[in-house]
Amino acid sequence: MRVASGLLRPRGLVAALAVGVLSLSALAPVASADQTFHTARIPLLPVNGAPLQSGAVVDVHANGPVIYAQERYLLVGAAPDTTYQVQIAAYLPSDTACTTPLEVIPEATLTTNPAGNGEAGFTFAPSQAPPAGILNLQWTVLAGGAVVYETACTPVALD
Repeated sequence: MRVASGLLRPRGLVAALAVGVLSLSALAPVASADQTFHTARIPLLPVNGAPLQSGAVVDVHANGPVIYAQERYLLVGAAPDTTYQVQIAAYLPSDTACTTPLEVIPEATLTTNPAGNGEAGFTFAPSQAPPAGILNLQWTVLAGGAVVYETACTPVALD
């Protein structure tokens, strides 16, 4: 059997495809998940009897060149048609009870629907990332300046 001039034999075709795939992958930006801190779903708990069926902060660390971390805030069965302010407070590793914040960052505004459900998010750019290490963090959700939901004091490894 003769092979027409200019056509690749099967082995040559496989080699050419392999080289092409490797060439394209070398051009693609590298992104990888955080190897120190894995995605966490941290429950939000009601304070002083505030209504809540469930709530959580979902904390995702991408450590990418554009997005350092993303957070999502979820409330189900909270007070209906209410606007909340979500904030995060950072504490020293030794402050395991989260009593004296180093910094408090307002992150997002969350408004619930008539059923009391709502969600919001916040994205940290790499320039907003704190220094590497372990911090204790606590997220709070405020209405009218008063804390109505909060997470436990949570150690988070940053790299």
